Amino acid sequence: MGGKQSTAKDATHSPHPSRTKKSKQSSAQQRERGKVSAARKTRHDLKRKAVREMSCVATNRATLRRIEASTGMDPAKAIEEKREKEKQMGHELAEHLKSIAPFNKRWHVTDTISEGAYGVVFAVKDAKTGTLGVIKVAKAKDIGDATNQTAEWEGYVLERMFRQSPEASIVRLLDKGMLADQYGQGMEFMVLEKAEVRIRDHIDDGKSMKDKRLRVAKVMLQMLKGIVDLHVQGFLHRDLKPDNMGIMSTESPIALLFDLGMARMYTDGEAHIRQPRTSVAFRGTPEWASGHAQKCREQTRYDDLVAWLFCAVELFAYAECALTDQPLPWTYRGNQKVRVFQNMR
Repeated sequence: MGGKQSTAKDATHSPHPSRTKKSKQSSAQQRERGKVSAARKTRHDLKRKAVREMSCVATNRATLRRIEASTGMDPAKAIEEKREKEKQMGHELAEHLKSIAPFNKRWHVTDTISEGAYGVVFAVKDAKTGTLGVIKVAKAKDIGDATNQTAEWEGYVLERMFRQSPEASIVRLLDKGMLADQYGQGMEFMVLEKAEVRIRDHIDDGKSMKDKRLRVAKVMLQMLKGIVDLHVQGFLHRDLKPDNMGIMSTESPIALLFDLGMARMYTDGEAHIRQPRTSVAFRGTPEWASGHAQKCREQTRYDDLVAWLFCAVELFAYAECALTDQPLPWTYRGNQKVRVFQNMR
């Protein structure tokens, strides 16, 4: 009896074979999903880095510190060594490109805006007309590389914008083509209209506090027009911030948007709003992104407008005091508590 009871008890508590099989399959699926998720995150991180390196404006040290703190990047020695290597690669590419200028027999290099492992950005001048521009040369590391995809997409967005809306408050695409790097590999380039004056410099030129506030108000209204121009054509910017807009010139103080590498179409071919995706990677810059975007949800026109509002708050605070270290409640600049929190992550 005791043996029979023990056998029955073991049979009762031992897992059913089908349940064990399902459990193993579930674990395998979870591991596979984890690998896919990690690969997707790596790909998106590379794309975001490529967009930053291929920006139309130089990244100063303050901006680099803000990016590091907002993204939680590890300032370890290995990271620094990797950056130095990438910087050297970018410098070699930049020197090679300068040696083969003028590009398309018309664009002469006047200044280096940025150079990195993902490509080079130069300030250029048209030898024929004297037009100032910014040339982005994207270096593809592999087939289907994120850098080339981003450059191609930005070129497509700009072409479509000015085919459909020539008066849009977006920088124009002036030229594009192919170049070869020092190893003979093909690289795509595009020349964009140059916004000559930085937004903050334009505000600083105000003669009084009233004048500075008026300049901010005009800039924000012109920025809003650029956002509307994008939305009308079915695009979201998804990376709006003060560094991604500039003033055309001192003589023509018109604000223009640029750096559209993170733009996305929110409509289909028939002008219907696309179905939101269930899994979305973060797009934008954390400091100016909406809470909706921070939660990795599908962005809409609403999120561009929230970013516009954050930019307005920051620029009005800058007009009041250029040395302000916390224009937005969650910014870390000069905020020791946030610095400590970032280091603990």
